[in-house]
Amino acid sequence: MEKKYEKYMTGGNGFIIIGIAWLLFWLGPAFGLFEEDSRWGHNYAIPIMFITVGLAYNMNYISCQLTAAVASYLTIPTLLGFWSWSTATKVALMFLAVLILLFLAERNSAKELIEPNMRLKRWLKIHLMTFAYIGLVHMTLIFFFVRWYNSDAFLQYLPMEHHPDTSAFNIMLVGLVVLAIAERFVQKIGEIKVTKAAFYWSILMIIVPLVIIAI
Repeated sequence: MEKKYEKYMTGGNGFIIIGIAWLLFWLGPAFGLFEEDSRWGHNYAIPIMFITVGLAYNMNYISCQLTAAVASYLTIPTLLGFWSWSTATKVALMFLAVLILLFLAERNSAKELIEPNMRLKRWLKIHLMTFAYIGLVHMTLIFFFVRWYNSDAFLQYLPMEHHPDTSAFNIMLVGLVVLAIAERFVQKIGEIKVTKAAFYWSILMIIVPLVIIAI
């Protein structure tokens, strides 16, 4: 059974699963927190960015992966409190819609919509998803190196988030990004398949915070 689904067990698909699970959690069990304080609404914008990046992983078109790379850096204004959760969510949804429209257009096109010279094209195919993953990991960098020490500066649009489950997720995100980047260049590290390791790590990123919340 595992062999049958092994091709889907990738870091890119891990981002999709995390994004969907994240949204379901905040549309379900945690929705009451959002009703009490709408500043928790950034938990709708960020997972949409995860889904956008994960989908782009499966779309081998420059236009789609460029869109995802740009969308991933929306983590910066969102988590630095430059705009409200509603604005962040609308912009994130806009990028997701653009990604889907570009994919549909690319599927019906005889050639890619963006066709640079061969050398640049090859470079973009290799590195655009890396840029997208780095964009998402700004979530961790901002959390620990900016908001952790100066949360008061962001209270207009963001709540205090010094919770063990949030910290665990942010720490684990660094590991997923490293594995997701690595899987683009190497198949194995020793006896470990990098794609499967990235996928399993993404599942742990859902389980571990939930266990911490339960405890």
